Amino acid sequence: MSKESAEFLDYVDSVRRKEQEKDDWERISKSKQEWRETTYAGMLIALVERTGAAGFFEAIGNSLEGGDDRASFYAVKIIYRIGIITSCIMFVYVLGYIFKVFFGDEIVIEQEVVIVEKISRSQYEAEQRENKKRGEIVDENMPSVREKKSKAIQRRGKRD
Repeated sequence: MSKESAEFLDYVDSVRRKEQEKDDWERISKSKQEWRETTYAGMLIALVERTGAAGFFEAIGNSLEGGDDRASFYAVKIIYRIGIITSCIMFVYVLGYIFKVFFGDEIVIEQEVVIVEKISRSQYEAEQRENKKRGEIVDENMPSVREKKSKAIQRRGKRD
């Protein structure tokens, strides 16, 4: 093979590479455009570019390229941490507001305490007599022994 044919083959290879790169670039551009139109992140980036704030964010990115020893890196790192903490606090407040809407302003826990005192029938009757003497209201809802026995008999009759 001559030198001219080798140069020609190199030229053909470079043309093919350029065409392949151009096709790859077009394919990447189409997928990037589709990503920008169909995802929330892509729409947000498009919005930032339309508002003209892309230069600002690009400057921040360039300032961070210097590494840990630059003052701008530390400033952005501190602002980032403050932003994360603030967003966490705001999230807790929003979550609290949502719970407040669903459950009301306050959660009140009420407990009822029931004290059961066992007394004998004779003590109960003595208290009732004293209340009658004093003119207080007498509780006549206490079942008599006869009523208790009749209920027990009725229950026994139902079991059979």
